[in-house]
Order: sequence, then structure tokens, then C-alpha cells
Amino acid sequence: MTNNQKKNKLAYFLSQSHQPFFLLGIVSAVVFMILFLLSYRGIIHTNPTLLHSYSMIFIVFTNFFYGFTLTTFTRFSSQKPVEQKRYITLFVLNSIAFVSMIAQVWIEYLFFATTIAMAISFAYLIRIFYEIYQKAAEPKNDQYMIIFAFGMGTLSNILFILSQIPCTKCKADIFLQYGVQTGIYLYMLLLATVIAFRMVPFFSRVMSYQKSSYLHLALVLLLTLHVIISQLFVSWLWLVDLALALMLTYEIMKMDLPFPNPDPLLWGLHIALYWLGFGFLISSAVEFFSAHYGYYSLYMPIHLLMLGFLTSILIAFGTRVTLGHGGALLQVGKATKALFVFVQIVVAVRIILSITASEGKIFPLFDIAVTAWIVLFLWWSYLYGRILVIGSRR
Repeated sequence: MTNNQKKNKLAYFLSQSHQPFFLLGIVSAVVFMILFLLSYRGIIHTNPTLLHSYSMIFIVFTNFFYGFTLTTFTRFSSQKPVEQKRYITLFVLNSIAFVSMIAQVWIEYLFFATTIAMAISFAYLIRIFYEIYQKAAEPKNDQYMIIFAFGMGTLSNILFILSQIPCTKCKADIFLQYGVQTGIYLYMLLLATVIAFRMVPFFSRVMSYQKSSYLHLALVLLLTLHVIISQLFVSWLWLVDLALALMLTYEIMKMDLPFPNPDPLLWGLHIALYWLGFGFLISSAVEFFSAHYGYYSLYMPIHLLMLGFLTSILIAFGTRVTLGHGGALLQVGKATKALFVFVQIVVAVRIILSITASEGKIFPLFDIAVTAWIVLFLWWSYLYGRILVIGSRR
């Protein structure tokens, strides 16, 4: 390959904002799940909870969120795309966080380098989006909620930092727990739900759907309530998630999505959205039995939503964005259909792991669940990696 060819491929890779962040997200999804497995097995000596929670929230999913929102935020606002130098700056910051997060496995204090890089990255992204928000014409409720969700991500990052500052009189674990809860519910779930409720009806040609006027406010209040009582009044947590399940299911049913649909790019998105309501419903049941009967689920509620909703919509939406922005037809073959089904198998394996964990049996199903996650992202990379990185459709 000549130098000009290399330059052309690099120029293509950096030409659209979603491409570098999607690639970093995919690599992170594989690398950090392998490190989590090694940590959980005791092969490497690091805090598996910190490694898994921070890397999934801020390294894996955040890079996908950056890829999605840098593409969609300007379109929501009818503004020109974000300048290349600005999103490349964000990519460099996130790459520093990626490398330092790996290194902190062996040099613990480098975790602070990771969190500082992400703090700067979040601040810069919010500044970019706020500038666009100010120029956008009304209405711009979705844009406001996206900025708010990234603000909650910033708060979660600060809580993670506080949890690792040495303090003999501090209960550092409470910072970690609230950091995880804030990051998952008020950052990731809120952000993905806002985008999903905007984009899934649009892609599905459901033009008659109008969000309930109270939806955003109710969603923020209930998710905030979930975060607060998750550490203070755990026995009542199931009621909050039941309210979320009922509200979101009602809103999803209002869409009247054409499901089942012959287009896999649509039914993949629809299944993800159904998981949002169903995931909170099952979470409510699990939390009830956990609080009143001591049922141990190995974090089933969180993983139902992270895998059933977030990962499902990430794979489906990521495929659509990669094809559409790569100049390919929005059509997929049998391999991609099988991939979308495999996402649900990954969810099922994780549910079975939680069931067996309640009986005190974690291995070898834990290893199988981790392997399934890794296979999922390697499979997607095999199908769409060349389109994403160099624009090749072969």
C-alpha cells in the first residue's frame, strides 16, 4: 500500500464523526470484557467492579453515544455538521482514556488519568452541543435532554473519582454505588431513550406518533428517584421501576410500530424498544423478590436493560448508520439477521446466568456469557468493519 493510499484511507476514516468513535467502542467492548473476565477469575489483580462498571459506562457505551449524537444532534437542530477538528479532539481524549484505563489495571493511579480525560471530553462535548442548541430553532426539547444526560454522565464521572480518593473517614463505596447508578440510569438509559423515541418512529415511518408532553419530565423524575432510593430505601425500588415500566410501555404502544416487520433493520430496533418496557417490568419483579425474600440475581435488572435495550439498539442502529453513511444500500443479508437474533441469545444467556447465580452457581456460565458478548462484537466487526473504517463494501 502506497503512502497516498494510506493517507486516503485515514482521511476517509476521519471524514465522518461516527466512524472513529464506533471503532473505539468496538475495540473497547472486546478488550475490557476480556480484562473483566481475567479480573473476575483472579488472573489479574484489580477491582473487577470498578473495571467493569467504569469501562462499560465511559469507554464502551460512551464512544458509541458520541458517534450517534455527533451525527444526530446537528440534524435534530438543522445545523451544519460538527467540524472535523472538534470531533477529532474528542476522539483523542477518549483514546487517552481508553489507553490509561487499560494501564490502570497494573498502575492503579492511572485511573485518575482516565477520569480526567473523560471529564475534559464531556465538558468539551457539552460545550459543542450547547453552542448548536443555542442556534437551533424551536422546539428543541430532545436536544436539551441530550445535553442534560451528558451532564449526568459528567456527574457520574465525578462520583467515580471521589470513590477512589483515599479517605479513612469516608464511605467511598457509596460514591461508587451512586456513580454506577447515575451513570446507568440518568446518563445511558436516559440518553438512549430520548434518541430512540425520536429515531425509531421516524425510521419506521410512524409519522402520527407524538410523545406525551410529560414524558421527559416524568422520565427524569422517576430515574432520579430510582438512583436515590437504590441505596436508601431498597425495599421500595420495585415500585419505581414498575412505574417506569408502565409509563414506557404505554408510550411504546402509542407508537403502533409495524411489528413484526420484514425489514431486519426495523425489527431489530423494535425489539430493542420493547426491551425497554419489558426490562423495567422484569427488573421490578426481581427487585421485589430481592428486597422481601433475599433473592440474589447477580445484577439482573441492570443487565436486562444494558443488554436487552441498550446493546440491541446499539447493534441495530449502529448497523443502519454504518450502512447509510458508508454509501451502501440499507439492506442486510442472512448473516446480519442471524446477528440480530444472536443479540437476543446474549441477553438470554445473561438471564440464565442470573438464575443459576441465585443457586450459587456462577461458573462456567459466566465465561459463556462473556464469550457471547465478545463474539457479538467480533461478528459485527467482520460484517461491517471494512465499511466503517475504509468504506469498502466487499
